Amino acid sequence: MEQEKEMALFFLDIRNFTSLAEKQKASDLIYIVKKLFSAFHHIIRTHHGQIIDTAGDGFYAAFGFNKEVKVAVNNAVQAGMIILETLQRLNEESFEKNLKRRIEIGIGIHAGKVATGNLMLGNSDQVVVMGYPVNVAARIQAATKELNNNFVISSVAFQYLNKSLKNKTKVKVTLKGVKDPLDVLLIGKAYVR
Repeated sequence: MEQEKEMALFFLDIRNFTSLAEKQKASDLIYIVKKLFSAFHHIIRTHHGQIIDTAGDGFYAAFGFNKEVKVAVNNAVQAGMIILETLQRLNEESFEKNLKRRIEIGIGIHAGKVATGNLMLGNSDQVVVMGYPVNVAARIQAATKELNNNFVISSVAFQYLNKSLKNKTKVKVTLKGVKDPLDVLLIGKAYVR
């Protein structure tokens, strides 16, 4: 059954995946993605989120199926922070040693009213979450590249946070396909060059 609900939308993408694919064996790529997504999926689920879709080097998750939007945003941001910490550990313990490569990601979060429901694909029941805020969240994640910050959150979502974050920078950004410039906060770190 479809319903409209205020939710937190979370997009994650592995940075420079094309150049990574060019230099690594296909089996190494699968190793990287499996290791990352397995860890990240567990973190998302632990924080009451659900991965809605994956696309090779990234995924889209939603938070707030059974929670208010304020709780959903706080859960999404906490999950993002833990994902970044987990990635740091995986880089140090695995990727830098075994592949001589550091993996970077970009995370974008937005909040808004979306439609949720189920879609039957073959014999599989797929949860869908759709609406304009989903597109905005995807664009925010894409903007992590130009903003040179691995974790960007919209000011709309930021207003729901329970605690103040250190090292945040507010900027206005023009997002592809979004009519008006949007206020976002950079709450992560610059990419390692």
